[in-house]
Amino acid sequence: MSDQPIRPTPYELAFGGTDFEPQGFERIETEAREVGGLNDASRFMMARTVSAMLREFLAESPDASVPAFGLLLYHAYEFRLFGKKLLRIDEPTLRELLEDAGPVGPWAMVPPAPAGYVQLPRNLVWARIEEGAQAEPVDGIFWAMPGSNEPDEPPFPRLDALVVLGMVPGRPGFSTIRVFAETAAEPQGHWSDITARADGRDFENVLPGGEYQHLYALVTQGEVLKLLSRVFHLAATRPDRIRLQTNDG
Repeated sequence: MSDQPIRPTPYELAFGGTDFEPQGFERIETEAREVGGLNDASRFMMARTVSAMLREFLAESPDASVPAFGLLLYHAYEFRLFGKKLLRIDEPTLRELLEDAGPVGPWAMVPPAPAGYVQLPRNLVWARIEEGAQAEPVDGIFWAMPGSNEPDEPPFPRLDALVVLGMVPGRPGFSTIRVFAETAAEPQGHWSDITARADGRDFENVLPGGEYQHLYALVTQGEVLKLLSRVFHLAATRPDRIRLQTNDG
């Protein structure tokens, strides 16, 4: 388990100390109570309050990506709603998960919380927002996986993840990649044992010279699902190796 100081998450960078928090999220929570919840990303983006916020965002930042901001807003809302849960992974543990972890086998995947953020070691895992784009270091991954009936109880019909990359000193923002999957499509309930790349080894470095630093890469959506599955399994079976924390920052 990591003993390093907790780094600011994308939530703190984007919303911490702003007027939006808590006022904006409280407005969303009010509508969520009225309509019986907004824990599904598509439903969240169509909510009256959220739609108005996205129109305001577009008016203020016409060149920005409204869908990307909407998904960040959704994950920030879920992160806050379920207690700002944080999973931090140290370098040896992450290397083990990406290289040496044996098959998980049958396991009904249960997230450590309905939503949270997995924070990875700095500059160890890299990704691109699209083919041909510059590679950026992955800071971590937001997840949202609430239950259909009760948020922390099965069935968990879907996993919505947001990979956050490019959180580097001096840069005002960051990049994101959405990964979404229906969990019912996997008969074993998880992706820990899949082969995620058609060519090459899963998580294998793709940066020139990165093999000398023993770096890794997320190239496919399956690799993101596989990594999250392995992290969730480790949190469920070996809490001494990775522990769920509440981020009060």
